[in-house]
Amino acid sequence: MRFFTGAANLRAAAHWAANEGADGSGLLAFDMQGRLLGHAAYARIDAERAEVAVEVADSMHSLGLGTILLQLLAEHAEQAGVKSFLAEVLPANRAMLAVFREGFDAEVSFEGGTDRVEFPTSAWRLPEKRFPTS
Repeated sequence: MRFFTGAANLRAAAHWAANEGADGSGLLAFDMQGRLLGHAAYARIDAERAEVAVEVADSMHSLGLGTILLQLLAEHAEQAGVKSFLAEVLPANRAMLAVFREGFDAEVSFEGGTDRVEFPTSAWRLPEKRFPTS
């Protein structure tokens, strides 16, 4: 559901997600066999805001990988001077909306057929408090 289509070029998306530079950064998650399990990336919109994107393999849904990727990416973005993340999410993608709302206190508004999500990058600290691992 990340690309709003079944015809996405996942190789290109993974390359984009792994890119790092002044305008953005990305993370890739692999399993022990080297299979890609997920990615998260951001690209700056302006000096203080960036669009963020997350995709997790179906087999990894509801296990916390998306939250972990977002945490790490938001921490990195905050250190790079990005103050907030924006994302567009299909309303049917309730699981991703829940990750943004419950894990990162995102504000969600409906615009043009998609849910527009926004949250401060400083919210990367929230999931650890809400979902302790020990």
